[in-house]
Amino acid sequence: MKTLYIYLSIIGLLLTAFPAQAASEAQYRKLHKTYTLRPDGSQEMRVLKELTLYTHAAMNSLYGETFIVYDPQYQELKIHDSYTRQKDGTIIRTPANAFVEVLPANAANAPAYNGLKEMVVVHTGLELGATIYLDYSIISRPGYLSELDVCCPVRELSPIDEYIYRIEIPEDKTCHYQLLNASATPVETRQQGMKAFTWTLKNVQPRPYSYPSLHGSLGLAQQVASGMMPVLIATTWDNHTEALASLRKQFIPGNMDIVQAQLKKLTQSVDGNASTIHQAIDQYMSRLYRKAMCGVTLQEAGYRLRPASEVIRTAYGTQAELVNLHLQLLQLAGLQAEVAMCGLQASVGGLASTLSIIVKGEAICTDALPGNAEAYLQDYLNVTSLQGDKLSLPVTASAGTSQDTLMVCNYPVQTPAEGWQVTTLPTPAEALPLIAYAANTSIRENILLPQTVNISRKTLVRLPQGLSWNGKANKTLTNSCGQVTFQYQPEADGIVVTQTLCLNRQLLTPHIYKEFYALMAEWRDNNNRTLVLKKP
Repeated sequence: MKTLYIYLSIIGLLLTAFPAQAASEAQYRKLHKTYTLRPDGSQEMRVLKELTLYTHAAMNSLYGETFIVYDPQYQELKIHDSYTRQKDGTIIRTPANAFVEVLPANAANAPAYNGLKEMVVVHTGLELGATIYLDYSIISRPGYLSELDVCCPVRELSPIDEYIYRIEIPEDKTCHYQLLNASATPVETRQQGMKAFTWTLKNVQPRPYSYPSLHGSLGLAQQVASGMMPVLIATTWDNHTEALASLRKQFIPGNMDIVQAQLKKLTQSVDGNASTIHQAIDQYMSRLYRKAMCGVTLQEAGYRLRPASEVIRTAYGTQAELVNLHLQLLQLAGLQAEVAMCGLQASVGGLASTLSIIVKGEAICTDALPGNAEAYLQDYLNVTSLQGDKLSLPVTASAGTSQDTLMVCNYPVQTPAEGWQVTTLPTPAEALPLIAYAANTSIRENILLPQTVNISRKTLVRLPQGLSWNGKANKTLTNSCGQVTFQYQPEADGIVVTQTLCLNRQLLTPHIYKEFYALMAEWRDNNNRTLVLKKP
């Protein structure tokens, strides 16, 4: 009994050690972000964070380091303060050798962007209950950035006690701003020829750890469109068209001789048919998008891009640069093409909320070319041309009927007993991207699927001689999210198995998620694709 009492006492102490933080790895006491546009055109982004750690995962992986990317050619990084306050109050200042400057991974194998730097701040003196303090600024020189242009997601992986977002601009400037998925309004103040807009958010809940999303910036589009992620957008551009004009003038061929020579090389072995020329260009660009696209974002590049001839000469580029090359080749070949700018749906017109840049061309398209994901999400994106006109992107795949033939003798089978065989049909690949979204039986917040689907796969299963089908009942599940159907029809040549999946909802709420889960559970059930064969 005494031993049991001791165990219960220990458990009680552990449960009361961090009573308010048990559900999170860490907690931001403060997270302040200030963006300043000065009268001389220089800009400063200042970030202050106070973060208390509660788990070893937070210490060793999530928050043990802070990564700050900047361009020293045009920007200066200032560390105002950096230290750790341990649980007992001891202050451990960050030593000089804990500030490690490296090349950002996004700029690897891209010499034009090797000037970018990533400061890795290694936080020292960490322990459970310790608080990290970091205060730094990135100061951009006059002329590097044309206007103040900010797009800042609010939620982090850990809760935030106090989130302050502040914009400071000269009094003669106009700031256009919008807070998506939240209702806070800014406090406006004026002092010494500057005006400031300050948003103060309290008790900001963390974003979910395990919600699936598309890779890269389009994942942010899903989170914002579903209502999960609040985003603060602010800019001093007058409108979206004006902001695009600053970018549009950079979509140029550069050295035309180099571009023409590349087009000639691509098309010399094909006939003059527009379709084959388009295909040759797309195949070339597909290789570049897959193997030569560096991850430097439009923002990290200072909203600058190299001309198409430089991309050809160096055989790599950012997404915007590869799109420029793709555009120039198509237009030089006399084919219709234009740039599609895909960004968050907001009333504020700047460039910071741009998530993806793609080429909208004619019918020829391959899966390796960017655009499919953007097309499926276009109802939740602001998609425009470089002139600011609204665009509609063509949607490919994920719909229609396909047919194939499966020879049981050439496909893996199981033999559970003498005279019996079991074979399972493969799952149609078109729906595989949706499997990850049905990993849980319930959700706490909305989820936006990357696409809807309406597919039907007919498979003729030819049976080996001497085996017959054991029979199977058709199955259909229908609800508000769509329908799943498995049909089995014996014919002279074998058995025709028809698998149909129709998902008509892209935005899932917690209320209807269980219906989506039920459809996907039925679709994933291999029993529906399994045929039992036996000797007569």
